[in-house]
Amino acid sequence: MDDKKIFKRFLGYVWPFRYHLAIAFISMILLAATNGAIAYSVKPILDDVFIKQDVTMLNYMPLLILGIFCFRGIAYFIQSYAMAFVGEKVVRNMQVELYGHMLELDIHQYTSTPAGSFISRVTYDTNLLRGASASAISNLFREGFTVIFLIGVLFYQNMELAFMAMVGLPISGYLILFFGKKVRKLSKARQELMELVVSRLEESFSGIRIVKAFCMESRERSLFRKITKKVFKNNMKSSKVMAITHPAMDLVAGIAICCVVYFGGKFVISSQITTGEFFSFMTALLMAYTPIKRFSGLNNSIQISVAASRRIFDMMDTVPDIRNSVDATILKPIEKSITFRDISFSYEGSDTLILDNINLEIKAGETVALVGSSGSGKTTLVHLLPRFFDVDSGSVEIDGQNIKDVTIKSLRSQLAMVTQEIILFNDTIRNNIAYGDMSIPIEDVINAAEVANAREFIEEFPDGFDTEIGSKGVKLSGGQRQRLSIARSVLKNAPILILDEATSALDNESERAVQIALERLMKNRTTLVIAHRLSTIRNADRIVVLKEGKIVEEGSHDGLLELNREYARFYALQFEDNK
Repeated sequence: MDDKKIFKRFLGYVWPFRYHLAIAFISMILLAATNGAIAYSVKPILDDVFIKQDVTMLNYMPLLILGIFCFRGIAYFIQSYAMAFVGEKVVRNMQVELYGHMLELDIHQYTSTPAGSFISRVTYDTNLLRGASASAISNLFREGFTVIFLIGVLFYQNMELAFMAMVGLPISGYLILFFGKKVRKLSKARQELMELVVSRLEESFSGIRIVKAFCMESRERSLFRKITKKVFKNNMKSSKVMAITHPAMDLVAGIAICCVVYFGGKFVISSQITTGEFFSFMTALLMAYTPIKRFSGLNNSIQISVAASRRIFDMMDTVPDIRNSVDATILKPIEKSITFRDISFSYEGSDTLILDNINLEIKAGETVALVGSSGSGKTTLVHLLPRFFDVDSGSVEIDGQNIKDVTIKSLRSQLAMVTQEIILFNDTIRNNIAYGDMSIPIEDVINAAEVANAREFIEEFPDGFDTEIGSKGVKLSGGQRQRLSIARSVLKNAPILILDEATSALDNESERAVQIALERLMKNRTTLVIAHRLSTIRNADRIVVLKEGKIVEEGSHDGLLELNREYARFYALQFEDNK
């Protein structure tokens, strides 16, 4: 995406606040005009007050100067506040839109991209835009208007000296562009490094128990030191460019001012201009070169923001593969069956088939257990049902309707999931249970907790259902977290239930409590169960055994034991392990 497209797209976020911008720009013009007035006022102060000693002018000029500075202060406040308002609103709107877009991305896009990359773009990159949307752009326009008014004063005072003073402008312009390109390149590298920093922090903090258990604090510290060293080097390169910018611009300004002083002095000595006119000219020139020098720094800030904008827009332009078809319909509640028809699937970027020509029909109300060794495709198969992934070939159907032909929302509204990885949020117990619909009455939340065998331990907390459970439910035991997850599924009351090794990480006592809750949840629902412990699925209506992505057996627990093949082997291994 080129700079023109980035600017045009960014302007789309700014345009809704054009009236605030108009007020800000008017204030900038008025503020710039006061700079010209200040420079011009040097002439009457020197010529009329100090040389001609005009008493009337002496009484008049201080009041005029005071009025200029009061007007200047008001204009500056209005301009600064209006631009800050626009900047904060633009950044907030972009953050909200970016976060919303990220939530729509496919599961595989999350698994293939570090979490730090997403976090960095929502926080670090969008905050860099404040330099473009508020500070840098407002200062750029304000200084630009100031330069225009002051150059006008220069040409009004003396056209020959004005042309002489303008000799440095082309050189200044070249330096601004030259340093800006370097800053943009370094800024892009710094943003990528910040992704690594955030990713390292997110991984180490989320896995802090493992870090401490394996005494790996020194290694994590060393890795973080290496990353921050790269950030340090990048920042120092940027600082070097910034540090060179101002002296280079000062040198150009110094050469121009030297020429003006020499020839201006000659004009005063030869009486071509008055002393007041010369000092008024010099005041305007010095005031003009100050904002011109600032242009380089402002351009550097804008280049940083352009680099951030490109990364943000690249993320916004990432299109999810899984989305509603143009003519998607609403899926009605399941009445007959779920069918996996000739399913083959491989993960993106891999030629290895995870599922190979799977055919499976699950009748409404039936409980089907999926069994197999790690990597056999059990979890992948159930993840195809809510369209976390799309099949390479074949189709997944509910009551004969391909799930690709229905809206994703209507499909997923019919599904509830309880997984081994328990996902809870840093919120109250009530809000975690009611996550699917926060408007649900507390009575329904309590009933769901009762069904999930969770009400008793919840009410033991001083704040009951209003208890804050901490990040990922850290204040709860594994069994308690799992029962809250079950209560959430109970409250959703979806006709199709997916249980993905929901009890594998629990001790025997917790497992019994959770198993009771699961049996209540499974009642009158179409259920797909993945279980590591075969004892938890022996009462399933049907057990399907997968091996290397293919169905190799299916039947009842007793029937599969009689076959004495793959399932019997699994069962024997677990029986031996439990002796």
